[in-house]
Amino acid sequence: MDRKSGILEGLLYLFAGMSIVLLSYYIPVLIILLILFSVPCTVLGYRYSVLESVLFLCAMTVFLVITGDMVSLIPVLSSGLSGVVMGSMLRGKRPAGDAIKNGFLAALISLVGIFGIFIVFFRLNIIQEFVNALPKIVDSSLDIYRSMGLGEQELNVIKTVLEQAVHFIGMSIPFDILMYSAIASIVGYLVVEVVLRRADIDRLKPFSLWKVSDRLSMVLVIVYLIETIFRSNYTVYMVTFNILLGLVTVFTVDGYSLLLFFMKKSGLKSWLQVLVVLLSFFIPVFSFALTGAGILDATFDFRHIKKRG
Repeated sequence: MDRKSGILEGLLYLFAGMSIVLLSYYIPVLIILLILFSVPCTVLGYRYSVLESVLFLCAMTVFLVITGDMVSLIPVLSSGLSGVVMGSMLRGKRPAGDAIKNGFLAALISLVGIFGIFIVFFRLNIIQEFVNALPKIVDSSLDIYRSMGLGEQELNVIKTVLEQAVHFIGMSIPFDILMYSAIASIVGYLVVEVVLRRADIDRLKPFSLWKVSDRLSMVLVIVYLIETIFRSNYTVYMVTFNILLGLVTVFTVDGYSLLLFFMKKSGLKSWLQVLVVLLSFFIPVFSFALTGAGILDATFDFRHIKKRG
């Protein structure tokens, strides 16, 4: 495709990105969409060149700097760089797995790098500031509940729950960074596949055939034992805690893949499959069961995916 088409498409993506940012001032939840900023960068990089992809990212960065929106700048830069890398690899006819792995690393390294730049040049630890703000959010929430007429007993229960949530959020920040990088690369690539549905690119296996390595089951056991034995050591506990969160997430994805495989195999209608998956999000026992199923599937390969190749 010619350069003019690339510029025009880039301008359309830029307008869409700017609109999302501006609308997020009034509808904050829209900022989540910036995690998928890797999509337009990947598409531009594949259809035209890395230059178009980088120019688009730079234009969006300049817009955010001018508006002073540092909150949006972090996901845009990290996710965008992930897209630049994936687009370059797709254009080079590299396998989907390689593109996602490198996109993940690009998002992770850039995200950590951005935090480091803020610390070195602006003396601002974004993560620490976020953690420090959490207790204030708890106090504000309690004031709201208190104004609603709740008694001290109910307030104490709510306070305990909120404090546990704050502790979990503070402990799981490394996991959150990894999850963000994974979403920017994996989910971003899946969206790119839809956008480039007619393009000759390497595509991921159907979700129903996703399966994790059987070695991860042993890793899960080892990490759990280390966490149990060294629970009194804060550093070791925090590292193993975040690794366990990551492993549980991976096995849960395997469990949903297993569920979808057998629902399709049984001939269940599509709308019922969607209903079952949606219900699982609201039934904790179901989600825990799927995580367990994912662990067992990693070990015993219920779908015989290895034999399928």
